[in-house]
Amino acid sequence: MLNIRGWVGLIVIALFTLSAGATDERQTTSPREKRFSGMVELVDQSYCQICHCVEILVTLKTATERLEVRLGPKPYLEERDFHLSRGDQIEVTGIKYRDIDQMVVLANQVRKGGETLILRGKFGQPAWIQLHGHTCPVCGN
Repeated sequence: MLNIRGWVGLIVIALFTLSAGATDERQTTSPREKRFSGMVELVDQSYCQICHCVEILVTLKTATERLEVRLGPKPYLEERDFHLSRGDQIEVTGIKYRDIDQMVVLANQVRKGGETLILRGKFGQPAWIQLHGHTCPVCGN
């Protein structure tokens, strides 16, 4: 059974990558990439039935809205000893889009205190791709 959330995320990454091909090679971020600051209200996990990866998600409460932020595979965050908890103040850089009935941010980078974790590189390429050599076509992990 295909996960609709994964398909939507994959489509966003594909469209983002295609639109990025026409930009200046020196550019490292997309004009669509934005920063979102706020407090973590919830740390959650999503399980992909295709690749069996567990993805970490957080609900971020900004001054104006609540956003679901998709970070990446749980093992990637754990290997880098990067943990988020309810109440943490964070800053996320990523791409915001609508997924069915909610606004979602596909995070490229997350900051907590003095720590910064790079999740996706230039034009949304997952940082963990070097570890696995591929990403799941459904969830993008």
